[in-house]
Amino acid sequence: MASSDSVLKTSEETYEYICTSCAEDDLIKEAVKYCVECQRYCCQDCINIHRRIPVTKDHSFLDNSSVKSQGQSISLPAIPTKQCSKHVGMIMYMYCKNHDVVCCHTCAVEDHRSCQDMVSVSDNIDQLYSQTDTSKTSSDINSGIDDMNGEKNNTDALLQQLRELKEAAIKTANDFRIEMEQLLRKLEEASVNEIENEYKKLETQLLDNKKKYDDLIDDLKNLKQLLVQASGNIAQQFVCSKLAQQYINTMDTGKISSSNIRYAELLFRPCDKLKTSIESKTKLGTTTSAMLSRYDDLYKVTKTCKMDVESWDDLFGCNITGSCIIDDTVLFTVSRNNKLMRYDILSSSLIDYCSTPRDPRGTCRVGDKEVAVACNSVVQFLSVEDKLALSRSLEMKHKSYGIAYSNDKLYITDKSKSLYMYDMSGNILKTVTSDNSGQRLFECSNHITFNDKKDRLFVGDDKKGLLCFNAECDYIETITDPDVRPDGVCVDSYGYVIIANYHSHTILQCGRDGQKLGVIVNEANCPNNPRSVCIHTRLQRMFVSSYANTVWVYHLCGK
Repeated sequence: MASSDSVLKTSEETYEYICTSCAEDDLIKEAVKYCVECQRYCCQDCINIHRRIPVTKDHSFLDNSSVKSQGQSISLPAIPTKQCSKHVGMIMYMYCKNHDVVCCHTCAVEDHRSCQDMVSVSDNIDQLYSQTDTSKTSSDINSGIDDMNGEKNNTDALLQQLRELKEAAIKTANDFRIEMEQLLRKLEEASVNEIENEYKKLETQLLDNKKKYDDLIDDLKNLKQLLVQASGNIAQQFVCSKLAQQYINTMDTGKISSSNIRYAELLFRPCDKLKTSIESKTKLGTTTSAMLSRYDDLYKVTKTCKMDVESWDDLFGCNITGSCIIDDTVLFTVSRNNKLMRYDILSSSLIDYCSTPRDPRGTCRVGDKEVAVACNSVVQFLSVEDKLALSRSLEMKHKSYGIAYSNDKLYITDKSKSLYMYDMSGNILKTVTSDNSGQRLFECSNHITFNDKKDRLFVGDDKKGLLCFNAECDYIETITDPDVRPDGVCVDSYGYVIIANYHSHTILQCGRDGQKLGVIVNEANCPNNPRSVCIHTRLQRMFVSSYANTVWVYHLCGK
């Protein structure tokens, strides 16, 4: 247990020097001396332990040193205590200026024999420390921690997505099994109906024969009765006998011969091919999986199909100019027909649609239950909780084209020369048209997207390139790669920026900073003049729209 003058490593309390041994046990205690033989700083408790152990009781301790660091007198010498991870027991007290690394004596001999600028850290600490920007190092460490925490959170999110995908895959397998059982049940019902029909045919014929036999038996019994009644009248007996004989002769050649069935068969032979086909299967279907590197791998298109989004009541061609993902659905703005349409991603089936104000363009998610649509000089909000339904709206004093949302702020472009930032009440917070030097930023400010991973706002301009801003709409840079001329832009769950190039008819993938990584869809496999792009990372579907009635759907995976 820690003593009263020690604290856990997580404490904010700091000392100029700490006890090396206690620090290894996650305790922070102030060092009062330095053990020369152990090459460790020691607190008073560790010094007392030294003096009680025969092996260490004669160790030498340094204190009240006149060694100076940063111009100030210190109580203990500035001596490294970090042991080398490569050579056990060796202290990393050497510094190689040529390679800018610290190492132990053995490392210096093995790896830096030819290096000219190898010095002792302790002997040159004043000069070395003054040349080291420790505040920057600390900032870099904190930035690294933040980045790793971000990646850890991303990994947690991926694990959650993977668990959900597993459950969804199992449900799909169960649903398929139920579907197959229903199909087998239908086949069984059809086979039973066929058996019943054939049985009815045979049964009817046999029952008809049975009735004929009953009729014959009745006729023969009647003739027999006539013979009995004619006893004593030989003439009557003769007549009845002849009638009976004639009837019997007729019966033999007619009714009996036509009804004489000696064999009936009703069998069911299972379909061996169906059985063999099922027996040849080891599972209900195939399972596929893919891992996509979040930094250097491009999405790869595995399948391309088209989705017709024209409805029966459309007055004009669709001209789909905007899109966004909401859960497992995709929304499209249909500018000429003034609609917002919602489709199920996996089935590509229309769920519902809603009329909007005139000329809807960009759309984005706003919280969990709303979307916002840029409609000419109005931003229209719609509920997506159940059915698509209009809710509130905000009047703009300018045209609106692209729209994005983050942290209770709306970012809007006018497809001209400006970018606007609003609060959710419709108050304009900032208008951006030029950089700090007064140079005009935009020629055609198109669609816009926000990257939560980097707190960056990206604006597509098909004449200037991809413009980057921070969350406060402060200009950062313009990606001027000649291949980057976007109209549509979106960000996936990993922070990749996806670009729909209007003039080159291609879809590009860029990094979190907006720098081009490569082409996902080339001109031969892309709609002409793509206007918008959106991507569902988990379901790995990408939707590209243009001034057409058809949306191109790309099935994706990692390389």
